[in-house]
Amino acid sequence: MKYIIISLITIFLSGCYTGLGQHSSKFNNVSLGMSKGDVINAIGKPQSTRAANGVEYMTYNVYEVVFGQYVPYFVRIKNGKVDAYGKVGDFDSSKDPTMNINLDAKVKVN
Repeated sequence: MKYIIISLITIFLSGCYTGLGQHSSKFNNVSLGMSKGDVINAIGKPQSTRAANGVEYMTYNVYEVVFGQYVPYFVRIKNGKVDAYGKVGDFDSSKDPTMNINLDAKVKVN
């Protein structure tokens, strides 16, 4: 009886593990050149979107089994098409694409 209970618990937990890992695997359905509509059809609506200077970022909170937490993933849309996607640091830069960038400028006053 003890072995049956342990077996059932193991099967249940392995099923949960697989289900949790499927969240991050959704990004396997994204590819370069997709339209925004294609991305939404493939992986669902984003938690948020931001746009500046003709570039749009769609943000998804994705569960990563390895870390046991939700991690922000981004899809970058330029000229109406996906040109990059992944976690912070996966493309372009190690910076969060949603952060504000402030420029310091010296102004000469007469």
